[in-house]
Amino acid sequence: MKSAFAAALAFIAVLVPVAAPAQADGWQSNGRGTSTWHVSPSLGQCNISQARNRARRAGFDRVDLVYSDENVLTFRGLTAAGDRGEISFGNIRGCPEVGFADPRQAPPPR
Repeated sequence: MKSAFAAALAFIAVLVPVAAPAQADGWQSNGRGTSTWHVSPSLGQCNISQARNRARRAGFDRVDLVYSDENVLTFRGLTAAGDRGEISFGNIRGCPEVGFADPRQAPPPR
C-alpha cells in the first residue's frame, strides 16, 4: 500500500510543474483568494483589461465593453458627474484613445 501511495505522489509531483505553465493564459490569482480570467490578446492588438483601466483613469466608473471590432474598442460608463458616457480606444498595441463622447456637449447641428 505504501508503494502505491509513493508512486501516486511521485506521479503528481511530476505533473504539477508541467501543468503550471499552461495556467499562464487563463485563471490568474491575485494572491488574496480571488481569481480572474485573463487571456492575452493577439500580437499587435489592444489588451481589453488595459483599455478598461485607461477608461477608469480617464474618469469613468462601472466601465463595460459595449463594442469591439478589428479597429476599435468602445466602453461605456459613468463619469464623475454621474452622466453616462463613452470612450473609444484603437485596437492596436498600447490602446491609444481615439474618441471620447462628452455627454454635456450638444449634438452637432444638421
